[in-house]
Amino acid sequence: MSTPISLPDPETVAWFWFAYESGLGLRRAKEAIHEHLLPQGLGLVEVLAAGPAAWTSVLALSEAETAAAEAAHEQLDAVAAAAATWQARGIGLLRLDQAEYPPTLRTHLRPEQRPLLLSYRGDLDLLELPSVLSLAGDTPDDEAVQWTGDTVIELGGEGALALAVARPGLDASLVRALLQAGTPFALVLAQGLAHYQPPANLTAALDANLALLLSPFRPDQAPPDSAHPLLPHAAAFAQALAHALLLITPPYPTGLLPEQPCFLRPGLPKTVGCQRTYAGPEDLFIELVETPTAAANANATGPLPTLDLPAVAEVTVPLPKPGAPEPPVDAEALIGRLSELGNVPETLKARLRSKANR
Repeated sequence: MSTPISLPDPETVAWFWFAYESGLGLRRAKEAIHEHLLPQGLGLVEVLAAGPAAWTSVLALSEAETAAAEAAHEQLDAVAAAAATWQARGIGLLRLDQAEYPPTLRTHLRPEQRPLLLSYRGDLDLLELPSVLSLAGDTPDDEAVQWTGDTVIELGGEGALALAVARPGLDASLVRALLQAGTPFALVLAQGLAHYQPPANLTAALDANLALLLSPFRPDQAPPDSAHPLLPHAAAFAQALAHALLLITPPYPTGLLPEQPCFLRPGLPKTVGCQRTYAGPEDLFIELVETPTAAANANATGPLPTLDLPAVAEVTVPLPKPGAPEPPVDAEALIGRLSELGNVPETLKARLRSKANR
């Protein structure tokens, strides 16, 4: 179901003002929120209401920063009015500290890289599905474009969410295919959503809860007139947002992460950070569970005192011999872990159970 649009949330309005209109600058606002506000478990509305002295003591602002924020404080009402206008158009704001904020952004980005606020239009619940982003280096040929569309639509039927960036080329072709197939997807825009008027077919998909527009930029960020300086930032945001990547053509992207499953279109050479050729939806869903867990274990720096783990000798698994069959798949355990990522369609459950019984 669609996330309801209500009156502007005072805390969200306060975050927007602090990030963009307080005179601090976005980087300094992020620092104050990450290092001082959130660790103390305080709301920004509460701190602002306490007066400038609290801004200095609680948020660690300098005297000059406090004076600048105090002078800009009157803009808070204008921000609330703008937020009300955006919400009336179906555009919402999502704070970094809210439960709906995508966990992949916390996993794949350092704190200073994470957007304090996301703007969205459409069904925010779609972010509960595991998301897959297709990436192309060189312009793909017609065969590669067709394979990408077919593959992503099949994954959508199995319970994944297609991700795309609003840009020409593969992404534009993919969005057209997704709209025609009625497959749910999320589209990342390199501009403010208040300056974007979706075409009729995309508007219909938004109304049918089959699409979600996302932007890491403020809703009133106008698109640039010429070369698009915001597009690389939007593309990097989409890559961090994705649970898994499909690489369609080389050259391959930078920033491939060990905790983010990556798959190559059949026929492509392997690369550092992406060693697995796409073999079907069930393999992708299995990797969505196994890869982040393996990466977390590899990155662990010490014991987990809150967990009652068996001794190391009890959990040691011998390496398989060359040519030995793969260990059996515990389908029910896998389905349970996948369910934590979102809905697992009955068709995918049946395929996993079938694979386990081979």
